[in-house]
Amino acid sequence: MVITAVAVGTRGDVEPIAELGREMLRRGHAFSMLAQEKFRPLIESRGIRYIHLDGDADHVMQYLVTDYKGSLDFLTGMLRLHRENPRIMEQTVQAVRGSDLVMYGLCAGFAYHACELLCIPCVRLFYSPFDRTDLYSLYDPGHRKPSVGRSYAMIEPGMNLLTCLTLNSWRASAGLPKWTLSSDYRMQNGRRILTFYPVSPLLMPPDPAWGDHIHVTGYWYHPEEDAAAYVPDAPLQAFLESGNPPIFVGFGKAVSPELAALQRMTVEALKELRIRAVVQADQIAKADRDGDGCLHFIGDVPYSWLFSRVRAVVHHGGCTTNGLGIWAGCPTLVIPLALDQYYYGRTMHELGLGPAPLYIRKKLCSKEQLKSALMELTDERYARIAKALSARIRTERGCTLAADAIEQFLHAANSAPQD
Repeated sequence: MVITAVAVGTRGDVEPIAELGREMLRRGHAFSMLAQEKFRPLIESRGIRYIHLDGDADHVMQYLVTDYKGSLDFLTGMLRLHRENPRIMEQTVQAVRGSDLVMYGLCAGFAYHACELLCIPCVRLFYSPFDRTDLYSLYDPGHRKPSVGRSYAMIEPGMNLLTCLTLNSWRASAGLPKWTLSSDYRMQNGRRILTFYPVSPLLMPPDPAWGDHIHVTGYWYHPEEDAAAYVPDAPLQAFLESGNPPIFVGFGKAVSPELAALQRMTVEALKELRIRAVVQADQIAKADRDGDGCLHFIGDVPYSWLFSRVRAVVHHGGCTTNGLGIWAGCPTLVIPLALDQYYYGRTMHELGLGPAPLYIRKKLCSKEQLKSALMELTDERYARIAKALSARIRTERGCTLAADAIEQFLHAANSAPQD
């Protein structure tokens, strides 16, 4: 079986697909990934064939995370990304030609059109609620209300509008019919598209109203393997062994003056509270990284290794980062920036895994609010729940379930009578 995945987005969008690719390679399938150059080392480290896609991956972070304030900003960001890569369809068609199956996520929806042109079955995946449901919503703050299904009403038209603006010229040149506001990304050749959510059912229970083509598999990762392969540097190991387990505080790769202010304020709060912490804060200059004895600053360290050595975690709430925190049994404080991070911040709090999220986009939280949340995070009540949920999530096998479903899907497709 020849599978090509089209991966556009941040590391959090790309890495889970690479983890699934590693599983598919183990099963003897060919697996390639079309992605921007920044992710070549990550992809090739899993033994996966990398295919170059034009574009600046840092612009994805800038346009869709740092600049994000609402749905219109997402649309504007996607338009900018498409304009920066005029060869995107040419490269995609070339990359997926000859595949038995093509996978793509939200930011790589253009792959659907290459599959339509080449008559290749495709699979879509999302890291947060995208299919209509009344159980929860990424888009409605009151996401547990029975009426939240209405909050999805503009998703399909919004994606179709983006497609009309960016791809109808290419579709015409390729001999494909015009895409419209009523076109349906959920269907291919009259059949519902196989869909994956690489999320734990703890955070996103599958809606019984969904069909059997939608799978909430659990996270796509191999944390035991990744943790076993990592060797920390001596200063980090010494800090971890020099006192009680610290907390972890990480701010991701988004860059802005507001986020720089948040990082400085968080460091000040940790020092004032005398909370031991391992800190990832890229916008704090090395000359200003005075830990005052209780902080240790780090660069890139695998969370699968680090989270099992800390007592709590603070981060922006990315899908897989949440999963690694639960897997390690860590209470969590989410400080969301954009998109699904708001949903996961609320959901982690509702599960009893940590304090209510701190919202910072319209107005930066105060130092006192931050200090209060940090003190609450270290309360033992969250640790008990985190350990209980860790035991449950460790039984999930997301990559295995997804790989099984893909194999079954292609076997059924190959066995179906031809028209």
